[in-house]
Amino acid sequence: MRFCRLLLIAFCFLALAIAACSFHSKGQGTAPESRFITETAKQAQVQFALGRYKRALELYSNAFDKNYHPGLRRGYAKLGEQIKSTADTAYQSGNVAEAGVDYSILFDSGITKRDFAETLSFDDDYLSRQIKACSKVLMESGLMKYRAEKLDEAIAIWKKALFFDPDNRNIKSAFETATEQLQHLKQIK
Repeated sequence: MRFCRLLLIAFCFLALAIAACSFHSKGQGTAPESRFITETAKQAQVQFALGRYKRALELYSNAFDKNYHPGLRRGYAKLGEQIKSTADTAYQSGNVAEAGVDYSILFDSGITKRDFAETLSFDDDYLSRQIKACSKVLMESGLMKYRAEKLDEAIAIWKKALFFDPDNRNIKSAFETATEQLQHLKQIK
């Protein structure tokens, strides 16, 4: 796994170097502007490769707010698509807690509110549906553990769901009920 992550980081640096050469060879932008765009892209891809999606999106958002440039726009949209793809893959492989977090990061980032949102393959409705789908799977999984009297496991599952869907009243209620019951059981013993 670690080797794969290092390989991904190396690939990202190579892709950024090629993009930077292409950018400079086309005569676009000034040298400081080009360096700013290249550095933003490089830092964001490193954060992405490390799994720090929120930070990667913040880097692009901050840079985009300071310097509206087509290069930043393309990189920002591409990063959003990479995160969505990662979330979709996690969801399809059954890692719904991870997928829910990733969808939530995209939703909260505001990327779908940017002027390039129409170029994205997702919107707030899609992200919201996916977050709810992840919550539903975790709710049901927690209920199965709860019914099997595995309160610790049910609580842990619901806690994961509340991390990315904190306003979900059903999960919040189930979490609180199971937590109370577990505390009572511990007091009895």
